[in-house]
Formats: sequence, C-alpha cells, structure tokens
Amino acid sequence: MKKQILYCLLLFASQSIFAQQYQEISTGAGYNYQHYFNLGNDNETQINNDMWDIAFNVGAFEVGVFINESAGSSQGQPLAAIEVYDAGTTNFDGQPNPSQLTDYQLLNSEKSWSAGALNEAADPNNPLDFGWGIYDPVSHAVNGERVFVVKLRNGQYRKLQVQSLIGEIYTFRYANLDGTDETTQTISKADHAGKAHAYFSFATGATANVEPANGFDLLYCRYITPLYDPSTMTTIPYAVTGILSGNGVEVARAKGVDPTTVDYADWSDSLNTELNTIGYDWKTFTGTAWLLDVDLVYFVKTADNNVWKVQFVDFEGSATGTAVFEKTDLGGASATGDINSTITTFDVFPSPAKVEANLVFSAKKADENAELLLFDLTGKMVFQANIQASQGLNAYVLPVSNLSSGIYMVSLKLGNQVFTKKIIVE
Repeated sequence: MKKQILYCLLLFASQSIFAQQYQEISTGAGYNYQHYFNLGNDNETQINNDMWDIAFNVGAFEVGVFINESAGSSQGQPLAAIEVYDAGTTNFDGQPNPSQLTDYQLLNSEKSWSAGALNEAADPNNPLDFGWGIYDPVSHAVNGERVFVVKLRNGQYRKLQVQSLIGEIYTFRYANLDGTDETTQTISKADHAGKAHAYFSFATGATANVEPANGFDLLYCRYITPLYDPSTMTTIPYAVTGILSGNGVEVARAKGVDPTTVDYADWSDSLNTELNTIGYDWKTFTGTAWLLDVDLVYFVKTADNNVWKVQFVDFEGSATGTAVFEKTDLGGASATGDINSTITTFDVFPSPAKVEANLVFSAKKADENAELLLFDLTGKMVFQANIQASQGLNAYVLPVSNLSSGIYMVSLKLGNQVFTKKIIVE
C-alpha cells in the first residue's frame, strides 16, 4: 500500500512540478489602479492611483525618493498626474514660480529602486550627491537642502524639501508655495520593515499601506517613460501601461523563441535588475486592437531565488485594464539554471500547507548524505532530517502541523550545493 501511495505521489509530482497557471492582473477601467503581485504566494494588492504621492526607499543604505507617476486615462487621454520639478534653489522660504520650472521636470529612473525622481537632480560628478541631499562621510547622514516643487493631481502646488536621513529616520517638510501651511514629517524605515518603500500622501498627511504582505515581485501600473516622437523628432515623457519588477528581482527577456521549448539555461546570463525589463512593449496597438508577441517570454528570478517563466497571453486595454499571463514555476534558480547542478527539478507543495508538505526533486545521481532543513524567517532551524536521495525522481513528506502559521524556507543539501524554496504554513 505504501509503495502504491508513493508511486501516485511521484506521478502527481512529475506532472505538476512545472504546471502552468494563468494569472489575471488589472489596473481597472481607465488604468485607475496599481496592481502589486507576488508570484510565489499569489499575494496581491490593487490600490487607487491617488493613494500615495511620494515614496521613500526603506532598504538598508538606500536613499531613493520616488514620485507616483501612475495616472489613469479618459477617452484615450491621460488624466492629471503628480509632477515634480527641481526649483533650482536651496531657499525654502522663497516662493518658486511654477511657470519657470517646465524644463526641470524629474522622472523616476526605471533602472532600480535605489534612485527615484528626487535623486535625478544629483550632480553626476559628485559621488556624495544623492539629488535631494548630500552624504556626510563623518556623520553618515544625508543632509538635504535642494527645494522641489510638486504639482498635485488637482493642479495645486507644494514646495518640498527632504531635510535629512539620519540613521533610519527621514525628515521632510512641505508647504504651499507662499509658505503657508508648512508641515514637517518624519518617516522611520523601521516602521516599514519588509517593504520596499514607505508611501506618503499629501492629501492625508500620512503614510499609506500599499504593498502586499511579504513584498511584491511585479508591479502592473501606469508610469512615465521617455519615448521618441517622430512628429517633433524629440524625446518626450509618455505615459505607458506595463510591468516594473520588484526589489531583488531579476528578469531575462527571451524574444524570438518557441515558448513551449525555450530553456531557461540558455537565457540565465541575460538576467538583469532593471525595473523595466518586462516594461510595456510586450503588446502593440494596431489602431483597432492590441496584439501580443507570441514568441516572447520572460524568465523572472525572484528575491528568494526562485525562477518563473512568464508569457503574456491577453491585454484588454483601457476598457478593463486587464492583462493575463501564463506563469510556470521552474523551481530554485540553481536547480534549473546551473548545468553543473546535482538536481534538475526542485519543488515543495502545496503552499499554503496545513498538515504536511511534499518535497519533490530529481537528482542526477544517488546521494546517501542528503540533508533536509526547515528554517523560519528569523533563521531558526525548526526541522532537520537526513535523507537518502535516489537517482531520478524523489519525494519526501514534510510534517508541518506542529508549526506556527507563517513563511518558512525549505533547504535541501546535496553534496556541496544547497537548494532553497519558500513555503507558507497556515
């Protein structure tokens, strides 16, 4: 009976390790929402574009300050968006003239979450200049003097100055252009642990809870990118609808391939951390309909070192803002992308798990010294077992009923290699 159960488990595993799933994401009709999504646990958050205005990077040693570039559209025309300009002064008591600032609009870089629009004002010849402030190597503080002008969605203006980042505390102030209603705020990175950013709204005067629990891998939204305009033969900022990747995520773009046979190992050297590697151009508007590239896939390696194959199969445009992609879990990066790896597949399911989880892997050779470990997010080992790996497909039942609900990391040691996979326990 046990042999029959194990056979059924192995048969199921062999069919499901690389099972495809279809995922629908949406910015809503008129692109009025932002959709944050986690590939591994399907956690997602859809928020209104106007829920936040500026965001502060809360990562260690990070000083990025971003503007919310997302804005919906109506009858094909973009709605009013947040805009930020370099006021060209360090005098916060002065009154900037918005009509003189149109040549100084700042945009998020799209390259990394380390530098946002307020960092774009930095002097490229000064490595200590982070745009909004200058790093002091003695005190290790970033001290801000530069003044910015923010145009809100309702057409009103605010002047803004990020005064400092000392330790984990950002201090910033803002006011009407004439100096009235001046307000000083502080944001502690520690209050937003596990997030990429702390998001602030001028309308509420407070931070907003934006990202889903456990972070996000993909952000589907409207954002501004510079595009060449053939009619004026100039580069202009243009609102597009697309995908930006999350903190620690790497993406490889595989174009001109057969999506059913493309091999991650052939594209792993193309992985990069630029936020817009997926971007907006996986779709093309013909004038009457949207077309998707049928020979284009993306390999997404998440921050927990898991690889997904992503192919977009539908985009409905502004009518619904809905896109659909097929995602295929390829397992741990080292297990799928390293030709010298000791295993070729590695998966743990189901996730979430309540009573037990199934660890399935395919080994290139037998190993009597394989070790299975389970850690919580503090790094504490909560389970350990020595197992004998056979050549070919292996399955192991992992008991989890005695564990507290939360996220755990499953590690499999074979020889001198370690393969890790995240699992959620309910």
